Amino acid sequence: MTNSAKPFQFPNGYSPETFLESYWQNQPLLCRNALEGAGKSLTDEEILEVAIQDVSDARLITMEDGKHEVEQGPFPLDRFDILPTTPWTVLIQSMEVWQPGLQGLQSAFDFLPRWRFDDVMVSLSSAHGGVGPHVDQYDVFLVQAAGRRRWSWGGPVHRSAEDVALRQVSRFEPTENADLEPGDVLYLPPGVPHEGVALSDGAITISIGFRAPGITDLIGHLADVVAETWDDAVEVEPRYGDAGRDLSRDPWLVSSTDLTGLKQLLLNALGDEELTARALGEQISMPRFPPEAPEAVPEPGELAKLLQAGWRLERWAGSRLFHHPLDAQRALLFVDGFSLPVPVEFAAWVAGQETISADAWRDWHQNPDALLAIMMMVGRGTFGLVPGSKERA
Repeated sequence: MTNSAKPFQFPNGYSPETFLESYWQNQPLLCRNALEGAGKSLTDEEILEVAIQDVSDARLITMEDGKHEVEQGPFPLDRFDILPTTPWTVLIQSMEVWQPGLQGLQSAFDFLPRWRFDDVMVSLSSAHGGVGPHVDQYDVFLVQAAGRRRWSWGGPVHRSAEDVALRQVSRFEPTENADLEPGDVLYLPPGVPHEGVALSDGAITISIGFRAPGITDLIGHLADVVAETWDDAVEVEPRYGDAGRDLSRDPWLVSSTDLTGLKQLLLNALGDEELTARALGEQISMPRFPPEAPEAVPEPGELAKLLQAGWRLERWAGSRLFHHPLDAQRALLFVDGFSLPVPVEFAAWVAGQETISADAWRDWHQNPDALLAIMMMVGRGTFGLVPGSKERA
């Protein structure tokens, strides 16, 4: 189970409310000593070990004659035995999957909804290493975990450079800069040009990213949910209707009245709360690294015996769970890209759980919908069986 991080320390006179009102998605904010001790357990060796894993999302950025070169993993086992003498940076996405202890950092940002969280990216740099000036389209908290890094930010947004692998900008004219020490945090909203350059070897920055879903993602998944909803009931699928329409004087014309009727059909679909909640919830709960389903799933009775004997169900580090209440009794539980109807109390409880114990099993196994949800999550690998201390010995 992951530990919660210390509360985020905003500058004097600031509060989460102040931040959300004046800075969130609006302007940068530098917070000194905001997360003291964040990522202190991370080592250079652990980061490089993850970078050579076949399924990790890792990049190596080197700089030669002022130009950045990108190598995309997976990397051979000996790739980091001889790192270049020129400045270099290793970037790893979704590091919370590989180092579950980093998940505790999310709790420091619980003034924001968890569904907005994207991932924890870790960058390890030699002195002078970095990725060049660039622009991101998501909110990010840049947490300095080790070493020192100089950040520059602000200024006009110029066109992208020809090499877009790192989203670099062709010109960079920053208006602000600061040297970050361990525990310092720089918040940057989307669209702000910025660049970080390591001032020492072993500089580690943890990027807590918050990505908003785009209209392409949402409409695409809405179409999937609509298709699934009416797949077995095409005869009653809502359709455009135009009873009482005016005489058409141009048979090839799509009139404004026609468009209004078609838009109303779409608005009626968006007015279905359960349907739109599914479209959003299933899309935002899709994990970057889905869990691996177990080879065998115990029956509920067998699972109950194992839990009673000291085993527990432990949540996969990359899983994403959220919930949306439909009414006083019913809710939708979103699990790794799927949705399930469950009791509203169960949904609110299980979405925040790292483990399910025997006591929790006794609380919920007699509810058919809650039991079905637990068994589905076990079957998909969202929660995996972990032996207790006696069984480990």
